[in-house]
Amino acid sequence: MTLRYTALIFDLDGTLADTLPLIYESFNDAFEPITGNVLTPDEIRAMFGPPDNYVIRNVLDPEHHEAAIDRYVDTYARRHRDLVELFAGMAEMLAELHAQGVKLAVVTGKSRNTALMTLEILGVLDRFDVVYAGDDVERQKPDPMALVMALDDLAHADPSSAAMIGDSAADVIAGKGAGVTTIGVLWGSPDHTELLASGPDVVCGSVADLRAALGLA
Repeated sequence: MTLRYTALIFDLDGTLADTLPLIYESFNDAFEPITGNVLTPDEIRAMFGPPDNYVIRNVLDPEHHEAAIDRYVDTYARRHRDLVELFAGMAEMLAELHAQGVKLAVVTGKSRNTALMTLEILGVLDRFDVVYAGDDVERQKPDPMALVMALDDLAHADPSSAAMIGDSAADVIAGKGAGVTTIGVLWGSPDHTELLASGPDVVCGSVADLRAALGLA
């Protein structure tokens, strides 16, 4: 098969790696000493969008910000190896794409600190030429700003030969705004309603489906 794209932009959480259990635990460790409440996964996912440190600042009063962010990062680092893994087949696929010269980027809403931590611990940081996190840009997904900047950094002048791969409507909307093909994946978030409603060009139910969509044999 012939590779269909010369540049690929990946979301991180729920697309490359199953980070949700770690994120749930980290947010609760950040909030619970102050609020006395344990948030449900649905309540935590409802806060997604801004970087993790921004979420904490939005929820808590200023005097609690730094200590809560420290607790979040401490749990995230301490529990990462126990709770997070790449989705099956992802490491091999990234290695093949990288070996074949496809330009690879990550655009994620999470903070740069935790994004780089995850990519490094999972052993795939060196596969990516560019990483944009939520606190690297003024406007996060669904705004296409970070995607446009990533393509520019990759010196990739033809959006029609690039794709955005993600598990959320924000990924699809950002991809459309950047003029790239949008590929929605169904193995990350437990709720696909908004993703499917956003109208991705391609929908993949498994990493094997994604390989086929990218033109990998």
